[in-house]
Amino acid sequence: MSYSRELASFIHGVAYEKLPEEVVAKTKDCVLDWLGAVLNAYEHPNITQKYINFALEMGGVGNLSILGSDQKTNPLWAAFANGALGHISEVDDGHRESIMHIGTVVFPVIWALGAEKGITGHKAIEAAVAGYDLAIRVGECLGQDHYTIWHTTATAGTFGATAAAAKILDLSEEQIVWALAHAGAQASGLWQFLLDGQVEAKPFHPGKAVLSGIIAARLAQQNIPGPEHIFEGEKGFCKAVSPSSNYAKLNDRLGTLYKVSEVNFKGYPTCGQTHSMIDATQKILKKTPLDPEKIKRIEARVYQKAIDVAGILNPRTLEEAKFSIPFCLAFLITKKEITFVNMTEETLKDSTIQNVMKKVELVFDEDVNKKFPKCRPCKVSIELVDGTILTEENLYRRGDPETPMSREEMIDKFNQLTSYRFSEQKRESIVRWTYDMDKINAFDFESLL
Repeated sequence: MSYSRELASFIHGVAYEKLPEEVVAKTKDCVLDWLGAVLNAYEHPNITQKYINFALEMGGVGNLSILGSDQKTNPLWAAFANGALGHISEVDDGHRESIMHIGTVVFPVIWALGAEKGITGHKAIEAAVAGYDLAIRVGECLGQDHYTIWHTTATAGTFGATAAAAKILDLSEEQIVWALAHAGAQASGLWQFLLDGQVEAKPFHPGKAVLSGIIAARLAQQNIPGPEHIFEGEKGFCKAVSPSSNYAKLNDRLGTLYKVSEVNFKGYPTCGQTHSMIDATQKILKKTPLDPEKIKRIEARVYQKAIDVAGILNPRTLEEAKFSIPFCLAFLITKKEITFVNMTEETLKDSTIQNVMKKVELVFDEDVNKKFPKCRPCKVSIELVDGTILTEENLYRRGDPETPMSREEMIDKFNQLTSYRFSEQKRESIVRWTYDMDKINAFDFESLL
């Protein structure tokens, strides 16, 4: 049996009644996390409006709102916009071994097609579970070598979006096989934007994955066939984009291990590759309060991907600062905490942060590197002017499955991300809707916000 056919059988068979309670609960956490990420995008009006304008230009006037906006376009392009907006603030969920974000490519599909179909809460959860599973499994299959050049959220994310769309559209198993083939023909997304310092291009990747996923499922719905061996074929997707694909990851414990249970949530509004270093530094600060002026040198021994993705030394914008380990550590030491509201454009000009940032050195460590991506290891040492050296190591980030955020912490994160524009009553309403979503017979998305 081909991998596509096996995966299609899984997608087709996902049923709310068979899902473990903890999987349903984790899926609801993912919904709230995604809503917070999308709605927080409006804190970055310049880039957010660009993506909204593009969606409106492409989709014209329609009947589905772009989340957080009073502007409407057709469902396809509203989904694109919602996918892009969910990734702008860099606060969306992730998965460690697949090295990707998932909610921002799955939930915009459910939101758009679900509104069109009038789905139940049970159906939405089924589609989410299927979408998370496919995205993560493909990402794990492609591995680190793929991630070196390709943005896995964009590539593997296309398969997750397709799986969610296939579930909402009630495709047959054969049609799902075709949909996955059409996904593989479209999946793309390269990291070159980081090297060129063009981080505003990053949200396009999940937006396009959402768009491609819906197109793939719609093509299959029209009974347009696609190659069955899109994953393992000699001229298939995996051979094209990864020199070391691990196909066993595609069906490992398929149907018994639901990958959404492995998702991590961000405890900070920065690139996930900065978080372990932030946690290690936080450990030092809890034991020994520091005066930034008395710091001589900060050494962060990290894995290579952390340097590649979050090694920006002189960030020029807030977006770049979120991909800068030196900035994040300097910010934490100076401000004593990193929340979802205190990292602003103004902090880029803070002279104390700038001075501390110059003292940070990123050092590749082979022993640390060997543990990635099973965990996010690092070792941070702070040398003071009096010769004292303070050192802490970290393996798992706050929000990882091994160090999870509580339901209360998830709600607090949502409140931080959305309090700038929503009343307490409205935020409580959204939270209540999210955690009661499996009791809803037909979604009325427009009335939620």
